[in-house]
Amino acid sequence: MKKENFINIHKPDWDKLSMLTEKIQKKGFKSLDSQEVKNFLHLFRLTSHNLSYSKTHYGSCELTTYLNSLIGRSHNYIYSVKRSSFKELLQYFTRKFPALLKEHRKMIFISTFIFLLGFIISFLMVYFDKSSALYFLPAAYVESASQDLGSGAEWNAPMMSSFIMLNNITVSFKAFVFGITLGLGTIYVLFMNGALLGALASLVFMQNNNLVFWSLILPHGVIELTAIFIAGGAGLIIGKSIINPGDLKRKDSIIKGCIQGASLLGGVCFLLVIAGIIEGFFTPLKISPQAKLIFALMTAVVLGLYFLQPTLKKKNK
Repeated sequence: MKKENFINIHKPDWDKLSMLTEKIQKKGFKSLDSQEVKNFLHLFRLTSHNLSYSKTHYGSCELTTYLNSLIGRSHNYIYSVKRSSFKELLQYFTRKFPALLKEHRKMIFISTFIFLLGFIISFLMVYFDKSSALYFLPAAYVESASQDLGSGAEWNAPMMSSFIMLNNITVSFKAFVFGITLGLGTIYVLFMNGALLGALASLVFMQNNNLVFWSLILPHGVIELTAIFIAGGAGLIIGKSIINPGDLKRKDSIIKGCIQGASLLGGVCFLLVIAGIIEGFFTPLKISPQAKLIFALMTAVVLGLYFLQPTLKKKNK
């Protein structure tokens, strides 16, 4: 790209970064509102890339010297701006995370679809051929899930519950990390975990143990599965950034995709912690399955309202 064109394209961003840097210098970084802080960090990263590009393609020139000076002045305030606080943490969970879910809802919906596809396929496979459950589950879990509780057999509920919880936590992080495999690893993890749950559900369905099974799974499972869907969406974001970089260089696209995907992980961890608390303190309670299912429904409603915050606020305005 010609230097003149490069300057014309990026100069507005440099001017904005210079203006924000001067504002911080005069009034301190606390004078910036939350959006200005985000813009400052974004413009700093963007201008750093511009500086590297200028050094590579234009060498030592006035433009490179100017950008180097601008980055030097801005860098002095980067770490003070990045300091986290309880207020910022609270803002992340109350505002930013729901907004991120809305922004990346397409990938999260695709993640959910892949999981449900695995669930449906394995459910039907096991329903028509019980032995196919061994494709998805260890023999011990197949035997436990196949117990007929109505005949007096005792279902190993702690084993089943802890197995599913540990599996879901592991899957959440694998679904994100495997996004680097062009998203194929994420798709596999989501599909197979859906298939695992589908196989269990089918075995339980055939034994008519549905109420007990879902009362064991759903109180914490609604939140755990939501975390998996979001983590899967984050992994797909990374995969898409590799396959389709758009106007960006592939390296820059991957960096952007990883940052976008990682921005969802804080919320995923939060959901998994909440699910773990429910699993540890509520699920073992000796109350009726119906009461546990009502609780699960309540968690779904609360999650729905939480995720719809940005949409509801926009309508109210």
